[in-house]
Amino acid sequence: MNRILAVGVTALCATAALTACSGRDTAAAAGDCDPGITDSEIRLGTSLVQSIAGPQATAASALFDDINAVGGVAMGDGKSRTISYTALDDGYDPARTVSNVRSLVEQQQVFAIHNLIGTASTLAVADYLTQKNVPLVFPMTGTDELLATLDARPVVAGAVNPQTGWEVGERAKQILRDHPQAKIAVLYSNDSLGNGSLDALKSALAGSGTQIVAQQSYEQTTPSVDSQVVNLANSGADVFVNFATASFVTQSLKKAHELSWKPETYIYSGATDTNFVLAPAGPDAAEGVHSFYWIYDVSSTDHDQLPGVQKWREFAQRHAGALKSTDTIAATGYNTAQLLVAALEQMKGCTRADLLDAVQNLHGVTTDLSIDGVTFDTGAEYPYAITSMAPMTFRDGSWHYDAVVTRSAER
Repeated sequence: MNRILAVGVTALCATAALTACSGRDTAAAAGDCDPGITDSEIRLGTSLVQSIAGPQATAASALFDDINAVGGVAMGDGKSRTISYTALDDGYDPARTVSNVRSLVEQQQVFAIHNLIGTASTLAVADYLTQKNVPLVFPMTGTDELLATLDARPVVAGAVNPQTGWEVGERAKQILRDHPQAKIAVLYSNDSLGNGSLDALKSALAGSGTQIVAQQSYEQTTPSVDSQVVNLANSGADVFVNFATASFVTQSLKKAHELSWKPETYIYSGATDTNFVLAPAGPDAAEGVHSFYWIYDVSSTDHDQLPGVQKWREFAQRHAGALKSTDTIAATGYNTAQLLVAALEQMKGCTRADLLDAVQNLHGVTTDLSIDGVTFDTGAEYPYAITSMAPMTFRDGSWHYDAVVTRSAER
């Protein structure tokens, strides 16, 4: 049975009826509550780069305000609690993330950290939060390192990007199916995400005969990747696997277009934002690129007939002073906040262990914006919430989706 989360006031009042979906023990945890939670409130915090990801926190706060206005979230222990949510700006500087998270935990005594943004930031605080036994739930990263260090960092759960190795493996399947004689050029960042993505691609292609003929790295502090794209274009590659992030995707697509280099192009799922990444590359620069995602692109009106997209539009309109209904970054924050609500609704006690248990036991959950066929599923042995996603192609200014792919539990 799927849990469909809604944000209308009527639906919010009825969410208590949805908690039975987990099929888990309904007994409340014994013992005292952990810091950051009372019978009437739960305190949560996050750290993010406000200039880019600020709309995520704004959308989450607006959703929590709506829930609070009707009495709070009806949690699995039978109590309704309001959600207090604090978002601090770290400028995407891991050192500032550490400082912010310490303040949230030690001064503000939050119950958990929710939707921390970025791989570097997540890894910078994971050990500290493990020492403090504070959950880090639904962080925005897909780094393989979370899985590799799961036993050492058990407080991290429900990451809301696909696991890098799985996403890259699915991309390699596409290339081998559609371009078995491909000559591949790769652009990647010289960090955990980029190097891990390149290694995963090489592993996935091993023994296939398909060749990587050129690879170029860049530093996150570099002003431009133009020279790297020139080198890749000169390699004669006919497939471009672009593991770049944010503005570097914009730059690389724009430069390839200027060079009239027209390879089949695949971009990282975390860099698919239409408004902030693709459109600034210029008309036609992103035409035909491929990627994956799990929620609908709200910058397009293509899916406005769907009830969940309509609920998002209505929600954004209610908060029109703070949100735009076409803001895909805000939509991502809304989606992740709904996942948190799903976990809180089935949280059976008032300890941090209870929250982790709930986050690690989401099964068949859908949200207002989840693409048809996508569900969010978690487990204690796999610290990612994205286990299904839709391949997609950018055509005529918007994303078009193909049949959803689902991760095999045997991987």
